[in-house]
Parts: sequence; C-alpha cells; structure tokens
Amino acid sequence: MRRSKEIMFLFALLVGAIIFVSWYVIDRRAKNRAAPPVAKRTLAPEPPAADPVKLGGENERKTIDFSSGKPVVKDSPEDQAAIDAAVKEMAEAAKDVTFKPEPKPAEKKP
Repeated sequence: MRRSKEIMFLFALLVGAIIFVSWYVIDRRAKNRAAPPVAKRTLAPEPPAADPVKLGGENERKTIDFSSGKPVVKDSPEDQAAIDAAVKEMAEAAKDVTFKPEPKPAEKKP
C-alpha cells in the first residue's frame, strides 16, 4: 500500500501536537508543584463574632443596622415612621386577597 504525502504530513502534525501538549502539561504540573502554596483568598474578611440580637420582645418594631459590621439596634422616630408606613402599605395590599381551595383533579379512567 502506498500512503499519500498528505496523510503522512497530517500524521506528523498529530504526533507533534500530542508531544507538545504532553510536554506543556508535564511542565505546568512541575511548576505548580515547585511554587509556594498560595494563601486562601476570600471575597470579604470574616466579621468578628458578635452577640446575636434577639428578635421580638424588647426589640419589637425596632431596626437592626449592620452597616458597621456589628448588629446595632436602633429606635428612632424616622425608623418608626417607615415601619408604620410599610405596615399600612402591606395591610392595604393584602386586604382584598383571598385564597380558594384548589379543585381536585379529575380522576383518570383506566
């Protein structure tokens, strides 16, 4: 059987690509193993442990501000006005809402 020059050329390119990729992977692994370990990166620093704020009871209708990184309970007149407005808005939106039971699906006849 006589092989054409094109097939031999493509075969040589394939063998060359395999050799190059193998060399690249081996070299890359060797460099990664020789490099010093990289410190673990985080998106944000871990906040310091803070005492949890209990909800309800003495903190009912108060706001909790987390902007400083720690929970701070606030009870200002502006916050109370915003809470009152939100409660009225929710009550207005929900006053006409009713839920009906879903009808039972029709039984399939075999």
